[in-house]
Amino acid sequence: MASTSAGLALYGAVAVPARMAGAGLPSALLLGVIAASGSVSEASLLIATATGVAAVMGPVSGACVDRVEHPKRAYLAALATVCIASALLAVGIGRWPTPVLVIVCVAAGLGFPFFLGALSAQLRRIAPEADPARAYSVDVGTYNVAEIAGPAIVGVAYIVDAAMPGAASLEVVTLLYVVALGVLLFVPVPARSVTHAAPPQSWMQSLGALSVMWTSPSLRRTTVISVIAHVAIACYVVSMPLLAQDLAGDPGFGPLVLAITACGALVGSVLLARRPIRRRGPGTLVASLTLALGVILAAMSVVPVFVLVIPLAFLFGLSEAPQLSSVLQVRDRESPVSSRALVFATGASLKVGAFAVGSLLAGALAAEGWRTILLVAALVEVIAVAAGLLVAPPRRTRALPGNIVDRQPTAPSE
Repeated sequence: MASTSAGLALYGAVAVPARMAGAGLPSALLLGVIAASGSVSEASLLIATATGVAAVMGPVSGACVDRVEHPKRAYLAALATVCIASALLAVGIGRWPTPVLVIVCVAAGLGFPFFLGALSAQLRRIAPEADPARAYSVDVGTYNVAEIAGPAIVGVAYIVDAAMPGAASLEVVTLLYVVALGVLLFVPVPARSVTHAAPPQSWMQSLGALSVMWTSPSLRRTTVISVIAHVAIACYVVSMPLLAQDLAGDPGFGPLVLAITACGALVGSVLLARRPIRRRGPGTLVASLTLALGVILAAMSVVPVFVLVIPLAFLFGLSEAPQLSSVLQVRDRESPVSSRALVFATGASLKVGAFAVGSLLAGALAAEGWRTILLVAALVEVIAVAAGLLVAPPRRTRALPGNIVDRQPTAPSE
């Protein structure tokens, strides 16, 4: 078994390129289709297919990982699938009919969930001695790096590519998946029998383990808060081009604001990895930081000039990083050892669905302007906390000591 630092480094070496590719693929699809045919509707269909399949298949991918004796093989198969799919898209866009491309995107969507929540479920098995707060701060950092670098690399590839615009972007995505696949070959992921005393459950029993997301008060509260709050995140993302057009005169500054947000989240992840927050339990942090995000959104909705958006965007990311890290810590603590990947993957899929709902909400409010969208987003953050506390009022309990095989690591009370 690798040391703690080595285990975290190996995990990051797989997670960063895989998640960079996942973050860059939608942009690569959009650029590729526009370059080939100029059809935004076709590009939207392909993106929606891949992300929609990923959202639906999250619980299935998690249950699959929980049941197989060698989880690493499942991740290798998933990486190979998305790698081949992105390569086929690079070749097929502009040449193959749309129904064929949709089928390829379905295949890509099948592999996506393995590198969202389901991969996070393996972090504490790859580095079992790591402090949970530090480990999941590193995990959040991989998302932040991916959100910054993935679309940026795709954009650079598109600009540089002169022979066939758009194809290079998808080729870069394929290359990132190949890198992740190569690194994963050297990552020691323990077999199921090493960390699980009981034999694999049936598929129905495995999926039935999702009940823990409701029967565990802490997990129920955290899931409700984080999922509803993600509706607000979608509103934030959609509102940025409108804000930039109004305050800066160019909607192209919207992605800049999102990049600054991601930079703030990356800084927050680095700080948390070095100095984890221990004075409050992760469940308490989820609620308090979600309210903080609401306050920042409300403040951003009334800014008079663009220059004031920059520090608020950075602060938003700085607050979002410990919130996500705390969500992952609660999942780590409350998930049954036989269903960790299931719980992590399902939580991620629910947030993908919430993001879609938030995008539709923001679209419906677009005519009212970006200030209205951000105010509604701030209200959603408050509603998220209120709903979480309503379905599971906090109780001060303290976990008994244990280990990763028998139960989850201890954590401060909430």
